Amino acid sequence: MVTVRHTLPGALSLPADVEMVRVRKFAVHPADTGEVAALLTEALQKRLSRHWAIDGDARARARAVDVGGTITLETKDVKGTRTVRRWDAETRTWRAVQAPMLVRSATATVEFAVFGPGAKDRLFTIETRRSYTSPEDPRVRGELGLERPDDPARVPPMDQILRELLGRCADSFLEMISPREVTAEVPMRGTWNSAGSAGLKAAEEGDFAAAVRHLEAAVASDPKDVNLLFDLAAACEAAGRLEDALKHYKAVVERTKGQDAVAAEAAKRVERVLKRLRR
Repeated sequence: MVTVRHTLPGALSLPADVEMVRVRKFAVHPADTGEVAALLTEALQKRLSRHWAIDGDARARARAVDVGGTITLETKDVKGTRTVRRWDAETRTWRAVQAPMLVRSATATVEFAVFGPGAKDRLFTIETRRSYTSPEDPRVRGELGLERPDDPARVPPMDQILRELLGRCADSFLEMISPREVTAEVPMRGTWNSAGSAGLKAAEEGDFAAAVRHLEAAVASDPKDVNLLFDLAAACEAAGRLEDALKHYKAVVERTKGQDAVAAEAAKRVERVLKRLRR
């Protein structure tokens, strides 16, 4: 079994030499909405640090991009009372009573503006929007969905809701700019061919360049063996030689008249990776 890993750029990639991403000022509308900008800054810094530095020396700062933008919040509480039926254990009857109600909703819209090194040129802008309404919150409706959807005692505080919405906006932003790793477990097929066996041993040891050399020799000595060809394709993919891997996977599919489902799926995977890398 060979584990292949592909690191794909984000949908909106930062410049290749960027070492730092700094979080700058976010304007908030309405302006009196507490510490919202600080909450988003905290969420962004935590997430950005998975892939980039968020602070560094002068050399790193010279290769930093800046992120700022605007936060627009819409919040609404609908309060009152409504008639509900409750079981009276003493009289063993259902009684109509007036119970307090609360329906809470919120929407956070964040425009992320990303500026290149020196904060001179805007690279791109991303808008994300996330919404919340308490009647649809499983925490309010209960584990079985049988609790009152407007019970004030079960509705989270607005500060907590806004923190969660801003975190989700930050996640969406990071998903669009962060590199993503694609992994796949590829079962190599084995062979009695001596060069092929050497290639499998090299692959098992993680020396994929050597595995490719041995398997190329094996395929040259027995060009009709589709299993050898598949193993060569897998070794090429693991070694990062994606064009060669795609060519060999497709050859396996063609020779088996489309019956080799594993090779067909592998070919599709490599095609998707190459397409993303060429963007």
